[in-house]
Amino acid sequence: MARTPQEIFQSHVTAIGAGDVDAVVADYAEDAVLITPDGVTRGRDGIRQVFTSLLGDLPDAQWTAPTQVYEGDVLFVEWTAVAEKARAEGVDTFVFSGNSIRVQTVRLTLERTP
Repeated sequence: MARTPQEIFQSHVTAIGAGDVDAVVADYAEDAVLITPDGVTRGRDGIRQVFTSLLGDLPDAQWTAPTQVYEGDVLFVEWTAVAEKARAEGVDTFVFSGNSIRVQTVRLTLERTP
């Protein structure tokens, strides 16, 4: 049985909070697209590289997503992550298809803290 967008996103948040890149990537379709101001990343291998870098910048961060607006298979999210030596704030849009994330857009600001 296919998961709802809410269930897929909850899995995604849990995996990010645990720093589990394999579980993060498993929530994406094999041909998923991740779009950032730096360009377009295609497929799970590329998405793995993006999250390996992000989680490396924010090890053991506390993640919150206070704004979550669902409309059918689309989700708009505002989030923050606070780690010992860095902080990030971002705005994402997700498009879900079947049992996975098909498209994600990300705009984030990462600040190193002393």
